[in-house]
Amino acid sequence: MATQRNPLVIGAGPAGLTAALDLVHRGVIPRVYESSDHVGGLARTPTAGQWRADPGGHRFFTQHEEILDVWKQLLPHDEWLAVPRRSAMLVDGHLVPYPLVGRELLTRLGFRSGIRGAGDLMWSRFRRGMRAVEKEQTFREWGIEEFGKHWYRMFFDGYVRKTWLSDPNNLSSDWANQRIRPIDWRRAGKRGDTDDDVFRYPRLGPGQLWDAAAATLADAGAPPSLNSPVVGLHHDGRQWTIELQNGETATGDAVFSSMPLQLLVHMLKPAPPKHIRAIAATLRHRSLITVAVALSEHRDIPFNWVYTPGADCRVGRVQNYLRWSPALAPEEFTGTYLGLEYFTVPHDDLWRADDQTLRAIVERDLQVLGAGNSSIEQLMIIRSQFAYPIYESGRERNVVRVRDYLRQNQPGLHPIGRNGMHRYDNQDHAMLSALRSVGRYFGENVDPWLVNTDPGYHETGLLRS
Repeated sequence: MATQRNPLVIGAGPAGLTAALDLVHRGVIPRVYESSDHVGGLARTPTAGQWRADPGGHRFFTQHEEILDVWKQLLPHDEWLAVPRRSAMLVDGHLVPYPLVGRELLTRLGFRSGIRGAGDLMWSRFRRGMRAVEKEQTFREWGIEEFGKHWYRMFFDGYVRKTWLSDPNNLSSDWANQRIRPIDWRRAGKRGDTDDDVFRYPRLGPGQLWDAAAATLADAGAPPSLNSPVVGLHHDGRQWTIELQNGETATGDAVFSSMPLQLLVHMLKPAPPKHIRAIAATLRHRSLITVAVALSEHRDIPFNWVYTPGADCRVGRVQNYLRWSPALAPEEFTGTYLGLEYFTVPHDDLWRADDQTLRAIVERDLQVLGAGNSSIEQLMIIRSQFAYPIYESGRERNVVRVRDYLRQNQPGLHPIGRNGMHRYDNQDHAMLSALRSVGRYFGENVDPWLVNTDPGYHETGLLRS
């Protein structure tokens, strides 16, 4: 019976909170442990007075009705905005709309560049047609094949180096088809309104949704326990015991874990075999520093995001917060509110930089971006240590080996979400993995690891009231 179940949830991000909500819906009261002082993970909304920031830029879209239902249950209709997505890449001083459009590539960057790009693309497609055997590709191989050498170098090589912090030859390409759209060669009239990319967005930022989820759990008797880092997991063959940093313990019949898979493996007691621990140690993450900066001067920037592949500035991507939601800034604000995203790794120089050093970096980048003449009214720094799994060559094989070991030896342990499964999932996929894992806990014939395995493009979804 459900009342005899006693599950533990590690992490109060989208996956952990979704697992807890589903457990409550099924009549089970879980205990949720979160290492930080907030819920939502990367999808939180940090605040400073009336200023709100979105650390990662969270578009809410899904192809799954059950995920849409969760969102609608947590927030009323009038707290959701419908936001058209518009993005651009800043290349050689030109803002080139992204996803890339063939007509723009042939005209916006000059005739010679357009002809060279088209020629390289045709040659790459010819070579792909001549390839006899499909093989695993690096990101560089995939990018050149998909866009041609000229446009790959112009738009993606520098950006990937800056944001993934790896040589594209060392990155696998298995995330690229879902994240990078091919060039659109249709005429503008043929693309039409049906191709508009519109997504949902909570009026007060992504954390508004997850704060509502935490409140729902509290009302059900399962409030997330914040500032409760888990430092050990022990299974005695009958039940699980988790050890908290403060010395407390908790026991349960199952564990749903959204903590980084590498950390999970190294906390297990008895310890997994040495080769499993060595494999888990290869699973690395990128960290993210988001600097929300309000400028006194109003600039009409018609994009949600601007990607910056060039080496002349350190920032990797710039969010235009007021295109996400006007409520992210105080009502009387008339300037420009930006979120500068800096990709790093835990414990490197940028991650360890103090606020004064980061402010100097931001001010220099604003000069390069042409916004350095406006005074800064507000600046907020947000650090997210485990933001994105890195897709290095061999990642998929290594994750599968860890997964199979855990399935065979620890069937009551359920890794969930982006970090728990070490996959570059969108928010809805992280939530879906949690729902499937809870279903598996209740004996349903479902496999959470099959969520988001279609190589096709997924960044569109349902947007119904």
